Amino acid sequence: MASDTFLRSIPVFAPLSEDMKEQLQLIVQYKTITKGDVLFRESEQARALYYIHEGKVKLTKSSKDGKEIVLCLRQAKDLFAEVALFCSKEKTYPATATVIESGAVSLIRNDDLEKHLSHHPELVFPLFQIMAERLRTAQTTLRDIALYNKLSALCATLLRLADDYGLEHHNGVYVDVKLTHEELGNFFGATRESVTRMMNQLKNKGIISQEKGYLIIHNFKTLRSYAQREHPNNVN
Repeated sequence: MASDTFLRSIPVFAPLSEDMKEQLQLIVQYKTITKGDVLFRESEQARALYYIHEGKVKLTKSSKDGKEIVLCLRQAKDLFAEVALFCSKEKTYPATATVIESGAVSLIRNDDLEKHLSHHPELVFPLFQIMAERLRTAQTTLRDIALYNKLSALCATLLRLADDYGLEHHNGVYVDVKLTHEELGNFFGATRESVTRMMNQLKNKGIISQEKGYLIIHNFKTLRSYAQREHPNNVN
């Protein structure tokens, strides 16, 4: 049942015949995940492509001194670890995957998937589209870290979270992922204290609020204007 859901929920596998889907189901593995589990670490040999049925996973990179940058979050119906496909046998994961909300995942070993893709090249293009979109997002995040001040980087991060996890709310958009200020800062290299100060500025202006730890965005226009500023580090 889980492997069937995995294959039928991912558009990239839509062109496959029913016979091929049945063959793939034999190599799909299903596992429950618990908050805090590490599914793989960066620089480990890349072995599998993952799909989330339920829960959330964060992908991070760490420096030698232990500083962590959050590259992205993945949630239900998302693929991840696809970047290691089609690489050399010594290929490694470019990031660490840690469970931040319990649930379940399915996975297919890269060797098995690549074997099937070699016989069905029509599936490769949709996978490349996924990779290209994620590369674009990664480049945007790098821009925020390298070029923008901390407030602009925070606002850009909040906008991306709203785009990925936003739900309609009677007073704006409710972001359905709970992150501490330290975790928010890990998206763009800011300290917890700095994020707390900037979040308070945005709250005092009525741009955002929080409800039981979840973010609500009330004024997207103003938030976007702050996200595009390159110099000021306060809300005017």
